[in-house]
This record gives sequence, structure tokens and C-alpha cells, in this order.
Amino acid sequence: MILHKTIFKEMSSSLLVIIFSMSVILFMEKFVRLTRFFMGKGADLSDIAKIFIYLQPSILLLAVPMAILVSIFLTYGRMSTDSEIIVLKASGMSFWGISRAAVTLSVLCFAVLAVVSLYLLPRSMYAFKHTLYETIVKKASMTFEAETFSDVFKDTVIYVKEIPSADIFRGIFVYKEGIKSMEEPLIIIAESGVISANPEEGLIKLSMNNGLVHTFNEKSSSEITFSRYDFILKSGMDTMDKIKPDEIKTSNLWRGRKDNAPWAIELHRRLALPFACLIFGLLGPALSSKIGKIGRLGGFSLSLAILILYYVILIFGEGLAKSGEIPPFWGAWAPNLIFAGITLFFVHIAYKDRPIRRL
Repeated sequence: MILHKTIFKEMSSSLLVIIFSMSVILFMEKFVRLTRFFMGKGADLSDIAKIFIYLQPSILLLAVPMAILVSIFLTYGRMSTDSEIIVLKASGMSFWGISRAAVTLSVLCFAVLAVVSLYLLPRSMYAFKHTLYETIVKKASMTFEAETFSDVFKDTVIYVKEIPSADIFRGIFVYKEGIKSMEEPLIIIAESGVISANPEEGLIKLSMNNGLVHTFNEKSSSEITFSRYDFILKSGMDTMDKIKPDEIKTSNLWRGRKDNAPWAIELHRRLALPFACLIFGLLGPALSSKIGKIGRLGGFSLSLAILILYYVILIFGEGLAKSGEIPPFWGAWAPNLIFAGITLFFVHIAYKDRPIRRL
């Protein structure tokens, strides 16, 4: 039907614009946190492009449900302001007929997001971590500047007086904080040094010549001179052999869900977020038909308020699940269940508002 195609086209256009905008915004938020690793000149455009692509599944998992709700409220809010909803009801169209385009779009987004969540997400997160780690390791020397303190590496501050070439330093000062009870703070002063990296093993090594190592605590201190000293630098990232739940395949999460709470939380999260598309696909038309002429601005504001509430409940629920206060199922599915109840209520009201019968 031409009418449904028109509504679907309008929502699809808004959906794509919102997804693109939110993808860029969410990526920039993540990239700003990563700049401490890159230090501006440590990454090429190709590295940034790879990281942008690999982050998209995790970003889409949050952006698509948001975009679904916002695009529906924008479209149906505009239709309500222009009295198109009233005309459709007067022509005999039921609530299901009016909301068909929104439901169709939400089902399509649910299918796409399910594939992204269950299949692409763990693979992309592993590839993202590998690319980021490889970039840091390969270009470790680019993070230093002459006569500047660098705190890129975890728990370590490094000062270099001169940098004659890319990998050779002169006048080195290193301070490493003692983060464990068995470790003492460490100060290293060296005449010169060379930095090297091994991306395969994930190692960044600063080899220093002619210097001293000073360690101290509350009771004593000691100094050791050296002609050569190899110091291993840590990037602040987990090593490649430490795999996070979002990097694990869904099938493996399913098999280990009973013995590992973080895995169970991640599994339920991957299942719950795609279902939010279906809930928002029904909530948008049902709520828009009952709140009157709110227009695009009103629809946008209302959708943002709903989304904020949804994600606050999700974050709060996952936090309780991680602390063991509630089961992982309730931590991930609580916002869906709450909003499903709200959706059924407004759908029931909208469905009872039957179109005018023709005589």
C-alpha cells in the first residue's frame, strides 16, 4: 500500500540519519578516551578507520533501539500535528493498520541487530582490541616528545631529555609506581636508551644504558647501578591473552553461563537489546496516538526521556547483577519487561480507539 510505503520511507530516512549521527557521536566519545594511547601522532587514518569499523557492532547495539524510537516519534508526531492520524482513523484504518510501517521497520531492525549482537559483536571486539594493541605496540616511540613527561604507559611516568632519532633517547628519567603491596616505587635514571616493540608477543621494551635504579619505602632505600637495563612498559590495556566477555562467542557464553556470572550477564544483554526494537516499534505508534499534537520537537523530547529511563534501568540492573544482588536474567531483561508492560497498556488503549464505522 502506497500509504504504508510513504510512512516507512519517512521513518527509514530518519532512522538512517539518527544511526549515523549517534555512531559518530558514540565513536568520538570512545575515541577521546583512546587518545591517551595514541597521543595524536601515534595512529594513521587507516588505524582510525579500522577502529571505527570494529566498534560499530557495539555502537549499533545501543544506537539502533534509540534510533527506532526516535524515528517513530518524529514521524508519528509529525503526522499527529498535521492531523493525518485523525484522517486515517476517520477513513476506517485501525491501530494495527496505522502502526504497520513502524512494526515492519522494528522487525527488520530486530533481525539485523540480532545478527550483529550474536555473531558480529564478539568478533569485532576481538579485532578492535587486537588492532588497538598492535597500533600502540608498533608506534610506542611516537608517544614521546623531548623535554616532556609522558604518562601513556600504565603506572609509569617517563621523561626524555633528547630524542636524536625515532627510537633512540638520551637523558631518561622513569618513575614507576608500586601498585601492589610487594612492589616498591621505582626510579630509573639512564644516560641513553632504545625503545623496541614486538606486536606478536605484545611487548614494549625500553633498553637503557649506563644508569641507576633507585627503590625506596617507608623504612629504607637502595640504589643499583647498571650498564644495561631492560624495562617492560605496560600500555594500560589488558594483554591479548585476557579475553573479556564481550569478545567471547555467543555459543561459548551459552555453555558457560551457569558457572560464570559475567558471561551470563553478557549473554542476556546480547539477547535483550535486540528485543528492545520490537518493544519500541509498538510503543511509539501507541503512545503517539494518545498524547496529541506534539510535533517533531515534542516527539524527540519524549523519546529521549523514554530512552534515558530505559538505559538507566539497564545500567542499574546490570550493576546489581554483577554484584550478585539479582540474577543475570533480571539485570538485562528488567527494562524490557517494564517497558513491555507499558507498551501493552498503551496498545490496549489505542486498539480500543476503533475507527469510525461507515454507514
